[in-house]
Amino acid sequence: MSAAVGAYRGLQRLQEKNWIRILLSVLALGACAGYFVPILVFSYGAEREQAAIYQALTGTDAETAHRKLRDTGKITVDGRVYTIGEQYMPEIFNEEGQLVSPDLATFVAMKPQVDAIMSWAPRWLLMQPDTTWTILTLSLLWLWLIIWIGLFVPFLFTLVLTLVLYFVSGWMGLRDLQVAIAGIGLLTFTFLLLIRLLLILLAWPNQILAVAHTLIREASRTRLTLLFIVVVLVLLPLLPLTLDPDSHLRFQLQNFMSRSLEYTFAIASIMTLLLACGTVAFEIRDRHIWHVMSKPVGHIQYLLGKWLGIVLLNACLLAVAGASVFLYIQFLRTTSTSTGMAADEDRFIVAQELLAARTETTPKLEVLDEATIELEVDRAISNDPAFNQWKQDDVLPIIREKMRNDFIDTIERSQRSIPPARNGQPGARSFVFEGLDMAAQKQVPLSLHYQFITMTADEHERYVAGFMFNGDKESVLLREYIPTVPQVVRIPPTFIQPDGTMEITILNYFEPPPGRFYGQMFFEKGGLELLYKAGGFDANFLRVMLILLIKLGVLAALGVFFATFLNFPVACLTAFTLFIGGQMAPFLASSLEVYWPESTDKVDWENIGQVIKWGFESGIRGLAQGMVFMLGAFGEYHPVGLLVEGRLVSWKSVFMSFLRLELIWGGLALVLGWLVLRSRQLAIYSGGQG
Repeated sequence: MSAAVGAYRGLQRLQEKNWIRILLSVLALGACAGYFVPILVFSYGAEREQAAIYQALTGTDAETAHRKLRDTGKITVDGRVYTIGEQYMPEIFNEEGQLVSPDLATFVAMKPQVDAIMSWAPRWLLMQPDTTWTILTLSLLWLWLIIWIGLFVPFLFTLVLTLVLYFVSGWMGLRDLQVAIAGIGLLTFTFLLLIRLLLILLAWPNQILAVAHTLIREASRTRLTLLFIVVVLVLLPLLPLTLDPDSHLRFQLQNFMSRSLEYTFAIASIMTLLLACGTVAFEIRDRHIWHVMSKPVGHIQYLLGKWLGIVLLNACLLAVAGASVFLYIQFLRTTSTSTGMAADEDRFIVAQELLAARTETTPKLEVLDEATIELEVDRAISNDPAFNQWKQDDVLPIIREKMRNDFIDTIERSQRSIPPARNGQPGARSFVFEGLDMAAQKQVPLSLHYQFITMTADEHERYVAGFMFNGDKESVLLREYIPTVPQVVRIPPTFIQPDGTMEITILNYFEPPPGRFYGQMFFEKGGLELLYKAGGFDANFLRVMLILLIKLGVLAALGVFFATFLNFPVACLTAFTLFIGGQMAPFLASSLEVYWPESTDKVDWENIGQVIKWGFESGIRGLAQGMVFMLGAFGEYHPVGLLVEGRLVSWKSVFMSFLRLELIWGGLALVLGWLVLRSRQLAIYSGGQG
């Protein structure tokens, strides 16, 4: 045993020599370059080929390429011939022989290239040079940090132990467990590496940094904090074992992204509130704060240091969790439970729609001016016998607001409805989508997402709808749809008009029997959207993690604030109540649209039961409105849901969340905490004279 300890210490002393560190750094650089540079070379070449194929299918001489592709299943670009299997043709061309999915054709044409070349490289890197650069940079920085911080020897021992468990699991036939073991070892060591780096960076002689440094050191030794951290580091690698292996790839990815990020945020939130409340409340209770305040540390520096330490601890946790989720997503995207054409289409949908940052535009509907709306509300009040004894000015504002919202909903619903067919002619309504200049400029394909409702909305029934673009009858696409079930139509960018608009006419082919007037088709708000790719998944994922960190920063500020004047249990109860209220605020806001107390004119004020019921409902509504007003911003930002749907999380939303949550609510909480600490008598001199 002593020999092993001596050898370990000898290796530790050896790694501290600068020439050893320089040598290891050069070797790390060479290893990363030797592995990733060939992948980058292939990726950039494949990206150029992909762009050339897409340009050939959508450019000025596209008709010739379409004709050759229809007739021979081949397309020639720069002297190179690409073959597309016959089984893909029904998805690429419509019944009239028009190319409707150039992006799918490009994806299938490039597939043999990716499958045949560089089998030793991860397939998900071969077509993503930006992702390759990101992983190359992070891998190199990770190795250099290990070397220069002095953790190379512990890294070797961790690597050997992980490899032993990895191969033992493989020998036992537990392939899924192999990946989980490798992930647990990698995540745990990376987290410890980041904590060590933070402690080094926070060692500067500064009051705020000193408080943050102390908090992180204490948190890394506290059992409760370590429990939450260990749960995250162990849970994430094990989550893939819970996925349904028989479901489509896109559903597996969506489930994994949603569960992993939501679980991580929930666990980090609980840890943040407990740590924020405990670190201040216990120091005040145990009078440790006396020693801090007796040093040149002001009240605001103390609170900022506590807040900063918790935020940095969460940043380490989210960085490790985010890296784990991101890498497994990239690995999972190349797998599929389907085979043949179904597998290719599954991976295509994942690459183009799920692992993307798509922006959406909705149809432009007619907006009524306020004067017209108020006139209609006045007319409705005048025509309602229930208001005969009322004057216009006497009607409660809450009732007028409800009638106003009902009128607007009725008008909007009429604009979202498509009449049924009559005399063999389909019912039609046109919708104009604006702001498509970026999609036209980048020539990115679009997808029309729709969710139609008709008749009794029976999911066992099927109906036919048509889509006509810019009034061109030759462009009509017929699609069978199931009521209430979301569906997608892919649209080439060639349909975008020079002014960046696109007119889509929806055709309703259901014709009711003579003399019947039912059968109209409509969609709810958000039930008709045009989406197109506006960015990459990597940057979108980063923005999501930043918003989660901002939300955790707000929780840290609230916990620190409540602990300045409440004991630990009460501070936790108050902070958790606000946290749950903030999460529920969007649901409360939607519920308030339909939750209205009975109007005062219908209340029998002599009936004490009705009065109590009205008072209770009014109080509940007022309380809910107050919670939505105070906490709505926290629940409004839900980036994980957007990421799971492949929608863009913009830098503007990151900035606005930082402004509304961190600066306003978090800053206000810290300022109030500072005012409380200033007014509290934290220490009493008890010594005597003489």
